Amino acid sequence: MNNKSTNIIVTGANGFTGRFVCKELLKRKIKFSVVLRPGKSYPWIQRLKINTFYADVNNTSSLSEVFKGFNCLINIVSLGFGSAEKIVESCENAGIKRGIFVSSTSIFTTLNPRSKKIRIMAETIIKESNLVWTIIRPTMIYGTPKDRNIIKLIKWIKSLPILPIFGNGQSLQQPIHVKDVANALLDVIFNEKTFYKSYNISGKNFLTYNEVIDIICFKINKKVIKLFLPYKICAKILQKIERLNIKLPIKSEQILRLNEDKSFSHINAFNDFGFNPIPFEEGIVEEIKLFEKIV
Repeated sequence: MNNKSTNIIVTGANGFTGRFVCKELLKRKIKFSVVLRPGKSYPWIQRLKINTFYADVNNTSSLSEVFKGFNCLINIVSLGFGSAEKIVESCENAGIKRGIFVSSTSIFTTLNPRSKKIRIMAETIIKESNLVWTIIRPTMIYGTPKDRNIIKLIKWIKSLPILPIFGNGQSLQQPIHVKDVANALLDVIFNEKTFYKSYNISGKNFLTYNEVIDIICFKINKKVIKLFLPYKICAKILQKIERLNIKLPIKSEQILRLNEDKSFSHINAFNDFGFNPIPFEEGIVEEIKLFEKIV
């Protein structure tokens, strides 16, 4: 398999990570198309003149038809949505041989959210398929104001004089920049060392949650007072409120997850495809600059 002979189809292209993958594919001049959910408009896709197909990833019939003629899939649709079986089946129906899938290091949580079981089952389906597969598991992804986690922390630090911290702030974090995720997905496409393997990918170094806060404070030149709260008690209180179907800005599961260590070695990724991510201190500067442009 080589660059010239590989015709790639990307699912999940309109998501946070998907956009960066598409831009990197264009930058590397790799031939590809995207499949998007029908019934919506995607101006940025049209602006970049990316070849586009429309299909529901849960509709095996239409997805199989779209996949015909392609020999490599980069699937960025979350494996937590339960679509893996139909996506893999569609690949096999259409004759796609190579499959790169984005999973998540969240499958290693000691908690038992529903998405964990779904993702683990999805990985099993991929590994038992006829595809030449590679699974990439990023840690928490950040990089622009459209991420789901770090941008909230930036906003809280910007606006609050006192920052509540559930727990002691010593749990380990290893956020990964979205550009590093995109590069990893493309770096494994033609690399035979990565065939039939799964990789955890993470930021350059692990940091405590307190250190993450301190770095952001330093970069935006803002001081906050850290208010440490007993996280187990807070989680139990939130669980009782959640049973009443009351929506809150933070969930009990998030509090418990925050107090788990989320540091993962990426040495295997480094050894097999040269994965070398940027440090958080560097990557967060870009996100802060982008955020400050829109506020």
